[in-house]
Amino acid sequence: MKTRQRTWTKRAAAILSLVAVTLPMATNVAQASTAAQLAPQRAVYGYFMDTYKQNVSTYRTASNNPMIGMLSEFSNYYADGKNLDKALMKENIDESAKITQNRTPAEEERSYLTDRRDLRYCVINALGPYAPAFIKNANAQTPFHSMPSTPDPVNKKHERVTWADENSKLGPIVAFMNHNSYTAYSNTGTVKSVIRYQRPYRWSTEVKPLPALTKIMAAAPATDFDFASGHTTTGFEDGLSLAYAFPERFQELLTRSSEIGLDRVIAGRHSPLAVMGGRMAGTAVVASALNNPSNKDMMKKAYDAAHSDALLGSKDSSAHDDFADYQKNRDDYRRRMTYGFKQIGNPNVDMRVPKGAEALLSTRLPYLTDTQRRDVLFTTGMPSGYPLMDDAEGWGRLDLFSATNGYGKFNDAVTVNMDATKGSFNAQDNWRNDISGKGSLIKAGSGLLQLSGDNTYTGGATVKGGTLQLDSTTATGKGNVQVKRGSLQLSTRKVTVKGRYQQAKNGQLSLAKNARLTIKKNAKLAGTLKLTDGNLKNGAKIMTFRNHKGKFTHVTGLPKGWHVVYTKHAVKLVK
Repeated sequence: MKTRQRTWTKRAAAILSLVAVTLPMATNVAQASTAAQLAPQRAVYGYFMDTYKQNVSTYRTASNNPMIGMLSEFSNYYADGKNLDKALMKENIDESAKITQNRTPAEEERSYLTDRRDLRYCVINALGPYAPAFIKNANAQTPFHSMPSTPDPVNKKHERVTWADENSKLGPIVAFMNHNSYTAYSNTGTVKSVIRYQRPYRWSTEVKPLPALTKIMAAAPATDFDFASGHTTTGFEDGLSLAYAFPERFQELLTRSSEIGLDRVIAGRHSPLAVMGGRMAGTAVVASALNNPSNKDMMKKAYDAAHSDALLGSKDSSAHDDFADYQKNRDDYRRRMTYGFKQIGNPNVDMRVPKGAEALLSTRLPYLTDTQRRDVLFTTGMPSGYPLMDDAEGWGRLDLFSATNGYGKFNDAVTVNMDATKGSFNAQDNWRNDISGKGSLIKAGSGLLQLSGDNTYTGGATVKGGTLQLDSTTATGKGNVQVKRGSLQLSTRKVTVKGRYQQAKNGQLSLAKNARLTIKKNAKLAGTLKLTDGNLKNGAKIMTFRNHKGKFTHVTGLPKGWHVVYTKHAVKLVK
């Protein structure tokens, strides 16, 4: 796709110089080393996490206000009241109109409550079966429970109650969320006053304001601007803060945060580009707070409170879960990252990982190092070229939903050293991404790591400790597989190893009696074969290979009278 060409007048260029970040020219250079790719890229304001407290009204340029600098690509489309990319701006408003015209009654009510409620309360429902315990043990409350049948009066205020109690059983979580939300440093007001882009319902009558909010929206002052969405910014601050404390619901909280942004478009309050900017802003603010050394004690207390009996130990399996469908969550989140905009810029720019962004994954992928977490963000990032998302540091292209599913690509040997005694994700995790690349996976330590994607990585997999569980036919990619210590476990009936298979005396292969491990090349067998559930069939082949050497030292799980036999090309179950 060709990059859209733009021409600039001298006056427009002068305006843009106040707010625009100068990005490096995209070039088709040779692939940099992994270390170079993972290094943070400095913007004209420096690094967001180092300068985020400069997002105040006294700083109004890209070089001294990191929020303006990060979001300054919007000024390529619209700046100082000037429409500089009419086609894209029309698409932005047309998409706003389409969403408002096709909203359902349920979406109307949800968007109204999102508008009226404290946004910290709004993310609670993403906790699903843990939400009732959070509401009870945080003393969470809201006066808004339904949408009125007539428009709210102009003087109808937003919620003015204390949403939750910092002195409650879950008070440390409440305090942590309060710290990261509604702060001066996360305010998008300065960006709005610099860009001055009108709300979508003022651009077109095709954008239909939510009936319950029509009077309030009509009475809003002309200085009530669209870009960037403050509600979306706060929604991501709240969702990501709670996800840090309670990573067991990380993806669900991310999805709810993105839904808050969608709710702003549904209500006619904001345009898609405005909520995309809010996602970037909220993400950067939380990452900055997580990297602030003075917040470490508060962060630990929040995490500990979330994993006490007051929350993790109070699951209510009967509670309704709006985010129980993983695939729907994934599809919804990815769609809301771009809102269907096409790549109008260079689609071939390498991913950039912002300084400090790895902290966002520190509780969700606790068994990885900071460098590995940066690599995860690098290999799961969105392609370049989408409107707004190509900021200098890389905040726009972070796909945190995919990043919580582990690596998207192995560029080198990746060692995963889990410690099951620490519990939670240290004990068990599931990598659902389709993993590519020339690198390899080394499973070490203890704990269980599942591979569920359609993998194509070519470097092979080695088990040195714990359990590597194969949840898809192509889980091990296209390379060789070695089981030196620990266990290789099949949880699906058919798995294919494209290369060689080698199992040492301290290794174990675990599979169902009616499963099959297909090895395309040779096998070297030793150690333990553990047969689990499944129906027995005389003569069933549980392993096939080109040729093999050795035999399993121990076979467990077969009833009396059954045994395994080895042929040139298979291991069979025989009675």
